[in-house]
Amino acid sequence: MLRRFAHRITRNPLLARQLRNHHALSGFGCSLGVALVALLAWAVGDTRAAIAMAAGALVVSLTDIPAPRRNKLPLLLANLVQMPVVALLVLATHETLPLFTAAILLIAFASGMATAWGKPGLPLGYGMMMTMAFTMAQPDLPPREQAAHLALQFAGGLCYLLYALLMARLTDTAMRRRAVVDALYAFADYVRGKAALFNPANDLDAVYAELVRRQAAFAERLQTARDFVFVDRCSPEQQALTNGLLALIDAHEAVLASQGDYAPLREAFGDHRVMRLLAAMTHAAADDVLRLAHGGLSGSRPVLDDTPYRNTRPALEREVAALSADPALDHSAAIAVLEAGRRKLLGAIDGLRRVDRALREPAQVDDEDMSRFLSRSSFTPRALRDEFRLDSPVLRYALRLTLAMAAAFALSRWLPWAGHGYWILLTVSLVMRASFSQTRQRQTDRMIGNALGCLFVAVILHLVSAPAVLLGIVFVCIGVAHAFITVRYRVTVTAACVMALLQLHLIAPGSFHISERFFDTVVGVAVAWLFSRVLPSWERDSVTALAARLLGALREYVELALTPDTRDMHYRLARRHVQEALGTLSDAVVRMRDEPASQQQPLATLNVLTTRGYLLLAHIAAARRLSARPDASNVEERLTAARRELGALLGSDVTSVPSTPSPDPLSRRLDAARTDAQAVVTAARTLGAAT
Repeated sequence: MLRRFAHRITRNPLLARQLRNHHALSGFGCSLGVALVALLAWAVGDTRAAIAMAAGALVVSLTDIPAPRRNKLPLLLANLVQMPVVALLVLATHETLPLFTAAILLIAFASGMATAWGKPGLPLGYGMMMTMAFTMAQPDLPPREQAAHLALQFAGGLCYLLYALLMARLTDTAMRRRAVVDALYAFADYVRGKAALFNPANDLDAVYAELVRRQAAFAERLQTARDFVFVDRCSPEQQALTNGLLALIDAHEAVLASQGDYAPLREAFGDHRVMRLLAAMTHAAADDVLRLAHGGLSGSRPVLDDTPYRNTRPALEREVAALSADPALDHSAAIAVLEAGRRKLLGAIDGLRRVDRALREPAQVDDEDMSRFLSRSSFTPRALRDEFRLDSPVLRYALRLTLAMAAAFALSRWLPWAGHGYWILLTVSLVMRASFSQTRQRQTDRMIGNALGCLFVAVILHLVSAPAVLLGIVFVCIGVAHAFITVRYRVTVTAACVMALLQLHLIAPGSFHISERFFDTVVGVAVAWLFSRVLPSWERDSVTALAARLLGALREYVELALTPDTRDMHYRLARRHVQEALGTLSDAVVRMRDEPASQQQPLATLNVLTTRGYLLLAHIAAARRLSARPDASNVEERLTAARRELGALLGSDVTSVPSTPSPDPLSRRLDAARTDAQAVVTAARTLGAAT
């Protein structure tokens, strides 16, 4: 039965994909860690000790997110330290309403300001709010028992911290492998999206917009993989993962370089069979990437072969040859583009073979410093200090959250079950996000997730009363909440709701009433929605700066990509900066679509900026590859001229540059780059990002 169940799971592509990424492994590790802490407490103490230590471990586990080992200790330690501070603050003030209110608002403000540390700061803020809720739910105890309970909670958190550091070392290679697998899945989505370009029935601008979104998703997962595999390479397997990731980046550029071929191909060949063959081979290439990911990057034998292309490759070659020999067709320029597109597609497929081999070939560990490719993460006080200004989105979010928590706390005091008002506060803190669109999306997810969670807990508590079984369900929910947080937030909310309610029930038995908790959720969501427009940080306020950042990244990329003797590492860094700038701007545009129309920048202009910026990146990547071909002539002269013209355009020194049609592939790419650069600058000027 278990084998049949496992087989059914692996046949579900979405679920199988989720179980193979690094979030699933991290979630399993979190569940196991909290369970081990509880079992240890049970072995040396009693049920009450196990519940207290499990609560401490659960809070610290919130910051045990998938991250490289070097980033684990600061985040876990900060969460461990805040736990007794927040708990003592709540306990010391709960008998005096003004002081208690001030303590809650101070905790809320600190939780909001934790986002100054970026994404890692979010779970730290959650930890503060969860600690506050657990402490508020705790029944009144004599001082000695209260101190013992806090000591057990801290001990549970400390045990989990030590476990997490040990687990990070033991699973280091597995986490690196799964981060690369996640990047492969995103790359497969990107490649499959390219196949839509060969269908003339699809609107070209809409397909490009979707490709920009998929490119942004791939760039984000690629950066996560870099952060894991580019540091502390201690074994041949870890070095092989680094080599494989570098080969994947090169394969992506090979696919990207073909971007400018689609418009002339669609215009020349329309719905011709050759276009369907190119689409079929692109789909087959995406399937190859999935095969790499599904293989888990384990084993020494390559998994890719020519089987998927056994029929389509010869058929494509025959169609290209027939079109080239047809005297009735005057498509010499189009045939050249078709032939170039065919070569690039085959080159990308060969690039996937190189990825497969690089991931499996024994590799000698090298000591090349790749720290410049890593994300910058800092938990210094300066990051907080820099946000104490009125125009800071972080400070405005912290103030907005504090005001919302004040209103929620006041409402909770008027309810008949005022002693359990912590659920309203917890709901507000989890629903309200720094941006309006994220808050709006989480309202729905939180409502549905909490409704399901309350129903599940009602059924569980009707059927089960044994604390050991309830703790076991809590452990499972911890893993599910971690595993689905980036792909199915509603699942994460449901699991987190069950986890929190059962843990609160274990701390204060009899505190769960389904109608009260659901009503608390409705109140909390309503408060978060009402305060989402207080001190707002609209995406339009950041779009101009993001557009200027994209222009700067493109200028740097053009300068380095079109300089023949540029070092490979410098070129890769410049390319990464453009991809990050495009991804950040694309994400901001997506969020802005959910904001009021009166607060939006012109969406058509933003679409032009992101799409043409993406195409400019593709044209320059293609020109760089074409310039390395042995049959290219006057390469340095043409690249130097294009570099100066594009630099002047992107620097807003000129408004346009002349271009003359040329059959030469390199010249065509450079001319296309000039056209796209003009469109990028015009869009940026409309947004106020260029002068």
